[in-house]
Amino acid sequence: MAPKFQMKLEKCGVCEKTVYAAERIEAGGVIFHKMCFKCSVCKTKLDLGNYQQNEGIIYCKKDFRDAVTAKNVQAAVV
Repeated sequence: MAPKFQMKLEKCGVCEKTVYAAERIEAGGVIFHKMCFKCSVCKTKLDLGNYQQNEGIIYCKKDFRDAVTAKNVQAAVV
């Protein structure tokens, strides 16, 4: 009798569909399809070398500066 293998099917953090090994990217403990790994603001396709994350939200570096860094600087001034 052949052994039965049970695969753990991982779901994409954006589209919630199954992610297979060939299309898998992980950032901040969340699994994505490579095509779903986009900036939450401008929808630019990202990779592990050009993304930023804050409170579970994925950004490109420009939108991270605009949304997160600028907000933190303003809060420190007030």
